[in-house]
Amino acid sequence: MSPGPVGAGPRFYVGGASPRALEFAAKEADAYLAWIQPLDDIAALLERLRTVYASRGRRPVFGLRTHLVVRATEREAWEAADELMSQVDERVVAQRQAAFAGTQMVGQQAQLRAQLRERAPRLWNGISRVRVNLGTAIVGDPQQVAAELLAYWRLGIDEFILSGFPHEEESRRVASEVLPGLREAMKRER
Repeated sequence: MSPGPVGAGPRFYVGGASPRALEFAAKEADAYLAWIQPLDDIAALLERLRTVYASRGRRPVFGLRTHLVVRATEREAWEAADELMSQVDERVVAQRQAAFAGTQMVGQQAQLRAQLRERAPRLWNGISRVRVNLGTAIVGDPQQVAAELLAYWRLGIDEFILSGFPHEEESRRVASEVLPGLREAMKRER
């Protein structure tokens, strides 16, 4: 590639939740990237990772990947989540479910758990019905979504990779309505 990497070059992110993936991340990754799960599950994962990284004499950098569905009110956010799934082709759902059946992917198994909302009221895994890989989102108004992200940051998440649908509109909404409050809250707690 021309002109080539600038500085030290790109950082490499590794995901995966199996013991083997955690070992590989501790050995080779610049940052470990998890898919969002309920807070207690992420806390347990980070503790396992800290142990593995410590055994290699490395300090971990943790990232969290999630979708966001943000609207002015919580009700509007859940309506938007429902709308995202309103045009789903059931053939695609059946195809995805067949692909997921018996998967060894630990993260994918976590997304398929039906009781997710019982354990984490802001998390919604509806997108996982039609999408391979990450299909879980935080749903709520700007303050609720910022508070949820702040809770993960408090666990030790260093970086977030966020997305939403439709991409451009959700990106603008998050940039103007969620991130300023989240940054301010983090600043106050540092």
